[in-house]
Amino acid sequence: MHTHSNRSHLSPAYRALLAAAILAGTAWSVSASKIEKHFTVTGRPVVTVKNSNGRVEVKSWNKQEVMVVANQIGKNAEVDTEQAGSRIEISTRMLNESARGSDMQVDYQILVPEETELQVRTDSGSIIVESIHGDLTFETIAADVNLKSVGGVVVVTTADGSIVCSMCDGRLFKAETVRGSVQLMQPIMDTVRVHTTAGNILFDGDFLRHGVYVLRSDTGNTEVRFGAASSFDLTARSERGSVISQANLQPDKHNRSKLSVPKHGNALAGTIGAGNAKVELSSFSGTIKILQRDSQ
Repeated sequence: MHTHSNRSHLSPAYRALLAAAILAGTAWSVSASKIEKHFTVTGRPVVTVKNSNGRVEVKSWNKQEVMVVANQIGKNAEVDTEQAGSRIEISTRMLNESARGSDMQVDYQILVPEETELQVRTDSGSIIVESIHGDLTFETIAADVNLKSVGGVVVVTTADGSIVCSMCDGRLFKAETVRGSVQLMQPIMDTVRVHTTAGNILFDGDFLRHGVYVLRSDTGNTEVRFGAASSFDLTARSERGSVISQANLQPDKHNRSKLSVPKHGNALAGTIGAGNAKVELSSFSGTIKILQRDSQ
């Protein structure tokens, strides 16, 4: 009887521990589900990704195959895939439309052929793309976009997300953001067009011969750092801000601009070198800086 009494006394604690362990294990098992799928493709495939919340990472490999690894973090999200020839569609479907935050989260790791046309649309989280040289389109609400060694035509539209493009090469880079910042580090692009309403812009690199670069930040600051070998015609104006230049500007050799330097010093125009490229910088109230990188 004495032994039976001790067991009765201890069993509720054991039961509680056991229940907690079971619940913890159950919560872990439903909190993440990994899915891996492979799609054989030919030529230049088109890959479309639609996600609500999470990380979308896309890189290239040397196989004519698209591999998708999806980690379903949220219990109210499922992954749908569809293949039609060399077109692959990947999308996150909400099981409960009222789900929010981590309940909707799916993280994607995707490997594609280098010459892939990629279209990614997501609300929040992040987009990371590396070494893909097809045409690329990104639409986000608050997700940050980080691109490295990508090419072709690159178009990025976001509300609050920041944009970083490192060593990007191709025909066109176009970015539109409301509050996010835009950084272009060592780009090799024929045409660059950037507009941000309240974010800052940083361009650090050389301007290609006959390239066109239009950078506009309405209330944010713009900084351009160029190399000593750069050759471009420059116009810069900030309606209520200031323009600061450390460049050795010569008079505009091609008369591309009718801009004259006002008394208040918030605009300037001139030529660096032979003036091969065309650079236009504008802002409403932000500060514009033009710096020669080699002099820093």
